Amino acid sequence: MRNISGWRKAAAACALGLPIMLTACAGDDSPQSFPPLTYTALSQLHLNVAHIDIVDQAPAGSTPGDISGRAPTTPDQALQEMARERLVASGGDGNATFTITRATILHEPGGTLQGDMDVHIDVLTPNGQHSGYAQAHVSRTLNPGDQNPESRSVLYSLTSQMMQDMNVELEYQIKKSLSDWLVDAGGAPLNNAVQQQSLTGGPGTAPPTPPASDAATLAPPADAGVSGTAVEQANAPQPDSATPTTATPAATPPTTPPTTPPAAPSQPDAIFPTGGDDATPVAAPQVHSPKAGVLQLPHSRN
Repeated sequence: MRNISGWRKAAAACALGLPIMLTACAGDDSPQSFPPLTYTALSQLHLNVAHIDIVDQAPAGSTPGDISGRAPTTPDQALQEMARERLVASGGDGNATFTITRATILHEPGGTLQGDMDVHIDVLTPNGQHSGYAQAHVSRTLNPGDQNPESRSVLYSLTSQMMQDMNVELEYQIKKSLSDWLVDAGGAPLNNAVQQQSLTGGPGTAPPTPPASDAATLAPPADAGVSGTAVEQANAPQPDSATPTTATPAATPPTTPPTTPPAAPSQPDAIFPTGGDDATPVAAPQVHSPKAGVLQLPHSRN
């Protein structure tokens, strides 16, 4: 009766506007509206298992000094809701277990709150063999200042902040450690394209070697006088059959002189019979002796 009478007096004082403590009018025992912590707006993580179990090994108050049970939504309840809304079993067999190992809020000296969450996921094959594992941990501190550290609003705020961190961390760890178990909503593996990608012909790999029969047909004749491997010549651009082409001179000079010598000049140069040092070398003309009586001495011309 004393508690009821005290509450009625406090309510009457609030209605009359008397100067009393704010906590008397809006204390932790008064009805307050706290939005539920839901995560349906976030993307779902589909696992290639037939069923997902949720195990809570850290209910509120199970750890000495834990005050999370006073929150409108306790941390372990928020973790369970996250697992139900974000983890989806989209496979035909196998099993996964989402385990909560820690979900606490401790009131540290100086009015600081320390919050911690630990979870892990185990994937089991149909015969019970452990085949996949991922874990996530988040930690946050909060100093509410002038507010009561153990008030419902402060505990709600800290729980919300830890769940924001956990949603990011858990998704990262699942994609990192359980990527082979991720599927789409229809059960198709998300990494299917990577598994089917051909590894031949990638950067840094040697070109394929043609068969021996092909290499023999591509090899040039021994006296062709051209350089390069059979593969290089086969890959060289081919001239159009409709367009006449000019044969490329052989790289190696002919080993025998031409059968027909160049024509000799009508009269040899008296100074440079062979064309001089700066002229292009030409073949020396054949010299024939003049007929008798053609040449005369200078003094006999008079």
